[in-house]
Amino acid sequence: MKRFKIHKLAFVTAACSMSLLFAAPSFTISAHAATPPSSETVSPQADIITWVYERRGNEVWKRLYNTTTDEWVGDWVYVGEVGSGEMP
Repeated sequence: MKRFKIHKLAFVTAACSMSLLFAAPSFTISAHAATPPSSETVSPQADIITWVYERRGNEVWKRLYNTTTDEWVGDWVYVGEVGSGEMP
């Protein structure tokens, strides 16, 4: 009798699990590449900013340069000193 209850419980558990597996809704999402409405060229959204280094005697200085607008950003910043053979 006890064995029958265990088999019945196992069968009911398996049946419930399978019904949840097959009853779960299935969704499909299709993705499409976005295309610009009328332009064929890509325009950058952010400025390109690079460090420019300058050697003054044994001192090295750096300054930010905006290559998109061709303008300097900020002031010169002292980096440190170098020996005669470390930097051309």
